Amino acid sequence: MTARRAGVAALALGLITAALLHGRMGSPPVYDGIIVPPEPYRWESPPPNLASGNKPPLSGETTLPIQNGQVAGGGVQTGDNQAVIYFGPGAFKAPAGATGVRCSIAPDPNPPAPPAGVEIRGNVYRVGCVGEPGGGPVTIVSSYHLTLRFPPGAFKEIQYNEGSGWRALPTLTAPGGDPYASVNAPGFGEYAASAPSGAPGPSIFSDLGRYLEFFGILAFVILFGAIAVFQEIRRRRHRTPARPPKRR
Repeated sequence: MTARRAGVAALALGLITAALLHGRMGSPPVYDGIIVPPEPYRWESPPPNLASGNKPPLSGETTLPIQNGQVAGGGVQTGDNQAVIYFGPGAFKAPAGATGVRCSIAPDPNPPAPPAGVEIRGNVYRVGCVGEPGGGPVTIVSSYHLTLRFPPGAFKEIQYNEGSGWRALPTLTAPGGDPYASVNAPGFGEYAASAPSGAPGPSIFSDLGRYLEFFGILAFVILFGAIAVFQEIRRRRHRTPARPPKRR
């Protein structure tokens, strides 16, 4: 019994250590497996040192139905999950005669230049919605939720450009060091992650660090799991009764 308890304790210690190292002990703490780090950031225009092996970013699109004269709530995300938007019911006013609202989010290959003292970090994404059929203009009634993934390196806030210039928005970042930030988006247009000019940029070592963290956690779990299995084997061997000698 003592050996069995030691094995279970070793396995539990491994899982707790993994959770602490990964920095995901939220509230409430729930262990749901090892979280695999995301694939490398997909750049529209990658830095020279990251151009090799870069995959182009993806776009996303959805059509929200109009129910009882109100545009239904919903969301759309890019195929690589680098940009996600969510609209609450009634966030838009559709043009007369529309049966739905088509919303899209896509990386912009030719974005506006950033303001002085600011550097765009990652891709610039254009968000827009039009009425269907016909492509008529859609009016914003209330803000909607937008989340962007930003590449490794410095990050400060999300910038918004509706056509008259960039401006910073109040930004919330994800806990645990995850490279995601969110804003209450006030309208359609361009959105981008940003940092002060001259702040440290991305490198191949930034992504490597996230993978080393993942494999370090995996090694802890395997190690303590192996200890638990070894202790269980020893326990069973000690409990196996010796066979009596055969009678002649």
